[in-house]
Amino acid sequence: MKYWKQFGFIIAALGMVCSHAQEVTDYDLQNFARAYKDMVLLNTEAQNEMAEIIADEGLDLEVYHAIDQTRENSDIEPDVPQSDFEKYNKVQPKIQKVQQRLEADVEKAYSKHDLSKQDYKAIAERVKQDYILQAKLEQIFDKIGR
Repeated sequence: MKYWKQFGFIIAALGMVCSHAQEVTDYDLQNFARAYKDMVLLNTEAQNEMAEIIADEGLDLEVYHAIDQTRENSDIEPDVPQSDFEKYNKVQPKIQKVQQRLEADVEKAYSKHDLSKQDYKAIAERVKQDYILQAKLEQIFDKIGR
């Protein structure tokens, strides 16, 4: 199964450039690892729920993605029956609710682990650039499990 665009927010969070440097303590790194683990779980659950919503409507997942991508680039339209566009339009409100709930749950995960979204992004950027922090993060993941 292809990854959802929404999964990209986790990857993007890891790749975002923060304008100010921050020292990352062991406490911060542990909270980051726990928040990341929670977010991966939340994202997986949301992906599965969205896939189920799409399947329940009788829409193929690849067709859904093809139509969804055309919403971003209106110059291209997939060669699918009009009924698939209608199914897409029918599931979109349900998908958007799942996405909104996911965003709220992610915010709660930040807070639960004593982080803000900015803190999380800043730590992600520091880890991305620092091999020592990467090694420490790996050790933390080994202890808490991925």
